[in-house]
Amino acid sequence: MDEKGAIQIGKSGVTDSLIGEIKLQIRRQKTLKVRILKSARTTDRDKIAKEVAEKTNSRLLDVRGNTFTLGKK
Repeated sequence: MDEKGAIQIGKSGVTDSLIGEIKLQIRRQKTLKVRILKSARTTDRDKIAKEVAEKTNSRLLDVRGNTFTLGKK
């Protein structure tokens, strides 16, 4: 991970353990950057970002390239 507070979505995609880790990180910090790796880009990045925000009960703040930012609700 290139920066503090960044999580990467890999070839396994959006898994339960990934959702759990994102929830934990969002509780600790106000915002969190999530990067979608090439291997995970089987569906649209906006769709992945919205799915993660919904499952983690967080706000989708920004989508830029293959990175999106989540924040506390």
